[in-house]
Amino acid sequence: MKIAPAAVVLIFSLSVSDARSTRALKEKKGTKSSKSKKSKSSGGLCIVGCTPYVDPTDNAKGILKWQALVQEMAENCDVMVHVGDTKAGAAVCNEDLMTGPIHTMIEAGKETGTAVLYSPGDNELNDCHRDGSRVPPRPADYYKAADARNFLISDLGVNNAEETDLTGQYKVDFHTKSGIIPGTNNAYDCAFDKYYADEKEGYAVATLEVLGSQWYLADQSGSSTYPNQDSVDPLADRLGMYLNAKDCALEWIEQSAAKAHASGLRSVVFAFQAHYWNLDVYGNVVGHLPAAGIGEYYKPENLAAMTEALTGEAISEPFQPLYDKLTEVAFNYPNIMFYVAHADSHIWTNIRQNSYATNVGDNIISHQNLMILQVEGDSRALTQYAKLTFEKDDFQPVTPHQIWSEVAYALPPYGHSFVKYQ
Repeated sequence: MKIAPAAVVLIFSLSVSDARSTRALKEKKGTKSSKSKKSKSSGGLCIVGCTPYVDPTDNAKGILKWQALVQEMAENCDVMVHVGDTKAGAAVCNEDLMTGPIHTMIEAGKETGTAVLYSPGDNELNDCHRDGSRVPPRPADYYKAADARNFLISDLGVNNAEETDLTGQYKVDFHTKSGIIPGTNNAYDCAFDKYYADEKEGYAVATLEVLGSQWYLADQSGSSTYPNQDSVDPLADRLGMYLNAKDCALEWIEQSAAKAHASGLRSVVFAFQAHYWNLDVYGNVVGHLPAAGIGEYYKPENLAAMTEALTGEAISEPFQPLYDKLTEVAFNYPNIMFYVAHADSHIWTNIRQNSYATNVGDNIISHQNLMILQVEGDSRALTQYAKLTFEKDDFQPVTPHQIWSEVAYALPPYGHSFVKYQ
């Protein structure tokens, strides 16, 4: 789901080149070709999202661009991360569109020895109700968010027994949270929370389950487009999904920062899909994304009453706890540069969270160490990707780059173009 003015993805940096790391490489199930070793000399962490959005069966409409872009990343990056939205929001929730793009990345990663991580987007998960709630409805593989989530986990091997990245080549840390999700009988399930660190390069990458459409809580049943949402995927069930994802994310942010600090890492990247922040009229990031457009069911006063009754804490705005936790963690770890990487709003942006913060003398209110990187989406995401490079001994330990793929650009349809499949 596109949300103006920008989208956010949190990513913890990860690298697969250092066998001596405490998050050491799993013993390889194959070996890299000499070509791969040579081409990946620059390493780095590469990120895409809100892509490919094209018909996978029609070479004229952009799928060749996606395949070329993935191959280029695999040959030039240590790690590839897709931060969600593998299909357009209006495209049907069928299995090929939902996970096909990630399988393309997995296969390329296996061939080149590149790790692959994924955080889900709302288009392939909580917005799947749209196929059934529209008038007239249309056939789809999944209509309920919970069912779509279970498919993503199973089909991609997110919770594999070996505790590896999606290619099965490299060890990553999984997140297990104790307790029961408030208002349910279900244990916490933090399946999409992963962490991998490269001590040689001095960075870590952590993925989180933070999605657009108000982080599971958007009520579109009041619209003429999706009037039957509540009967197709009951809105009451969404609160448990939100509380599960939120509580997992806040704990994982804290734990990931602590692990990075204990290992002496200089950079941490949090990766997820949703736009979670807001700008003032001067272009400063001043706070969380407000709940405008959330709909009637979970409007702020209703959400506050529900969450207070279940947890003792009144939450009126879904993204405020996330924004506040990121601010808190960055302040507590002044020697780490944090980046949040996302793609929800489709436009390249590199900006500091709490942009207005000014330190005067000994009154330090921000260490200016929390950056937001919004990567390209839509047609531009088929020809451009983000690459973060790391220099642990430099004063500025991480630098984002926007990489344009000339090979993808030249494939049909020519240029920064595609034919959106929806």
